[in-house]
Amino acid sequence: MKIHTRVASAAAIMLAVAALATACSSGGGSTTTAASAPASSDATAAAAAGAVSTSSSPTLGTIIVNEAGRTLYAFDKDTTSPAMSNCYTDCAAKWPAVPATTTVKGIDPSLLGSVTRKDGTKQLTIKNHPVYLFAGDQAAGDTKGQAVKGVWHALTPQGTEIKTPKA
Repeated sequence: MKIHTRVASAAAIMLAVAALATACSSGGGSTTTAASAPASSDATAAAAAGAVSTSSSPTLGTIIVNEAGRTLYAFDKDTTSPAMSNCYTDCAAKWPAVPATTTVKGIDPSLLGSVTRKDGTKQLTIKNHPVYLFAGDQAAGDTKGQAVKGVWHALTPQGTEIKTPKA
């Protein structure tokens, strides 16, 4: 009798685990998972970056932003030929990678691409620059990441880094 109870309990546990695994894996085709999202408070914002477009900054001119109006930045320590991100761990906590998208407004779609990060996620590139958000930019229009440590730069709609110092 005890053996049948143990077998039934083990079978119930296995079914529950299988149901949970199935529920977790059928999420509508999204490729971003909790395990692959940036390890920062901006993980949700980065995952929801969606469309990119342009915005007018009073200090930098026309810049590229995400759909929430947050400035996108390039990192001088990345490479563009071939495109490769060099921002991980502590860097990625402050500068979350922008997920790849093909939805653009005001930017030549041929400038967009993607690079595969070490964790397998696809990061948006603009003119081969991997792009990031800055955790210190909290509102639409913020450009607090501009020229941080001299290596972070907002981008023009042509994919050129804006080298203007902080305002």
